Amino acid sequence: MKSKMSIAVVIPSLNEAAAIGHVLDAVPPWVDAIVVVDNGSTDGTAVVARQHGASVVFEPRRGYGAACLRGLSAVERPDIVVFLDADNSDDPSEMASLIEPIAGGEADLVIGSRALGQADPGSLTWPQRSGNALASALMRRIWKQTCTDLGPFRAIRFSALLDLGMNDLGYGWTVQMQARAFRRGLRVVEVPVHCRKRIGRSKISGTVRGVVGAGTKILSTIACEALARSRETRARRCLLVFTRYPEPGVTKTRMIPVLGAEGAAQLQRDMTNRTLSEARRWRRCAADAIVVPFTGGTQYAMCEAFGYDLAYMPQGEGSLGDRLYRAFQRAHDEGFREIVAIGADCPSVDAAVLNHAFDSLNAHDVVVGPATDGGYYLVGMHSPQPEMFQGISWGTPHVLEQSLINFERLGLRISQLETRPDVDEPADLVVWEEARNRTAVNPPIKPRLSIVVPTLNEEACLYETLSSIGEQPDVEIIVVDGGSVDRTCAIAGACGARVVRSAPGRAIQMNAGAAVASGDILLFLHADTRLPFGFFQQVEACLDVAGTSAGAFRFAVDDSCASLRLIEIGANWRSTKLQFPFGDQAIFLCRETFQKVGGFRDLPTMEDYDLVQRLRKMGRVTIASSAVITSARRWLKRGVWRTTFNHLLMILGWNLGISPPRLARWRADADEPRCPAAVRIGGQNQALKEGPPAPHGHDTDIPERAKGQS
Repeated sequence: MKSKMSIAVVIPSLNEAAAIGHVLDAVPPWVDAIVVVDNGSTDGTAVVARQHGASVVFEPRRGYGAACLRGLSAVERPDIVVFLDADNSDDPSEMASLIEPIAGGEADLVIGSRALGQADPGSLTWPQRSGNALASALMRRIWKQTCTDLGPFRAIRFSALLDLGMNDLGYGWTVQMQARAFRRGLRVVEVPVHCRKRIGRSKISGTVRGVVGAGTKILSTIACEALARSRETRARRCLLVFTRYPEPGVTKTRMIPVLGAEGAAQLQRDMTNRTLSEARRWRRCAADAIVVPFTGGTQYAMCEAFGYDLAYMPQGEGSLGDRLYRAFQRAHDEGFREIVAIGADCPSVDAAVLNHAFDSLNAHDVVVGPATDGGYYLVGMHSPQPEMFQGISWGTPHVLEQSLINFERLGLRISQLETRPDVDEPADLVVWEEARNRTAVNPPIKPRLSIVVPTLNEEACLYETLSSIGEQPDVEIIVVDGGSVDRTCAIAGACGARVVRSAPGRAIQMNAGAAVASGDILLFLHADTRLPFGFFQQVEACLDVAGTSAGAFRFAVDDSCASLRLIEIGANWRSTKLQFPFGDQAIFLCRETFQKVGGFRDLPTMEDYDLVQRLRKMGRVTIASSAVITSARRWLKRGVWRTTFNHLLMILGWNLGISPPRLARWRADADEPRCPAAVRIGGQNQALKEGPPAPHGHDTDIPERAKGQS
């Protein structure tokens, strides 16, 4: 913990046994978690890392970005993530200089610049120096931002990293992060760092092939990000939720005589939570942003109180008008063209009101929601102007009247919404009670995404699968068990999943999970498949593509043998070119679409193939840029080519009209056992960890069969 913020360090590594111990010993003691990602080492890097106190995870797919993404999936939602190379070229003792600008609210991303600092003789090769100079110059010219280096030693606010949607698996990781940070308007700061001569030989700058490959990748990534900027929609929407951290004695002070200091603070917390819940319901696509300008407390405290899935920014000093203008201007500078601001004091503002406000901006320049006390609970616009917020007697009954005069003086077209009451005085508590009563009768908050995981004796792999999902306010996990006799249900419950009982059969189980799901979006995940970092944002982005009926992720296997690499290439060609993903690619779609298509048909096999066939008739099946990681156990048990041939034979049989029961018998010949005691990962035998000891999820009984419509 540093400056009351939790810190996690991610260290990608490949054959760094000689250096990794020195690196780990120099990491400051205030770091909360250190994750070393072994990217296929053969020299004992993982053993040395564990001896020096680091957590070690494995990523069989080669690539710097792939290793970073794997490391991020293993951290427990820190406030700040630090990326550090394993070759001892970076000095971990300088980490505080990267952390402090973020902890102080001055930056979102801090780059350790070797160009601004001192570089030891021989620490940077001439290709590194010239490549960094060229790439930095291009980025300065394109995004008009300070950039002197693409150094790997960097720190970033975790919530900001989620918003970037990182997906590069190779050399382009660092430049993609910086380019997307510039595109999104993040505050990027550079600090000088010391660059030492690395221990061992560089995998990139040490070979001609590595230099050419890295240079090509970096330049192509910059080009792709620049083109993406030009293609971005100009109609992105941003919702600003102004609120205060609920500190007793400081928050809702006019309520203290009635509720007491603690009660007034709890009221502020409850009202903010309700407003943010409605804001999450309003957010319907990846292009919509929710930003929370706050006063009091810290960014860490706000994340702890209201969730890590939102962007928080201090309101700063000055009058309410000054703070409103700064927030609007920043959103406008980031490329948003429809911006609405609300407070947390009007409990009758819900998702429908927000949608109405944004719709009003289609034909008006400004939208205002009048409050009964003479102010306003909502204001929205396309482009802010300082004159809008000048000459206003803030905190008086004249705020709305004076604001409307300013808007009219500027010649703006104004839309006024329905007048609604705020909750500021003790007499207003009846308004809050009415809102709470409405919530009790009609609970409005539900998850955006429901993940359905069918299981049958999956104790060996389920824990890692559920851990890849993490905890997100808008995501629910439903594990539908078909009669396991091992610890599958206990592990699911301990991971916070809702456990549902069902008759066995993958189609039956997935329909059963969909029947009890609360989310607007359904994602069907196999028990041996891990979701990628930032999966929720990619799901929303795919479903937001016009004409899309469903989506899925790219395909990858957790083994590095060459034959499985060929299987991956073929599967991803089939998915992207033919729009035909299989079930182990985590198919997702809107609930409404799932109901229209009739769900999964009650088939003993090929239920995913059948579903995708019907979905393709309704629209495009969009493939996300990131890949899910599926266990190689099926291929390794029966043989890669034998298993693949069996799959192709089943597809051919299906298209020739052979009955599903007969196809199921064919599949049984090459079917894998249910999670053996150990599986091969990355070409090695790795003992599987036991899951948590006891469940605390919900265990729900459902009817024996839950079928989709044929």
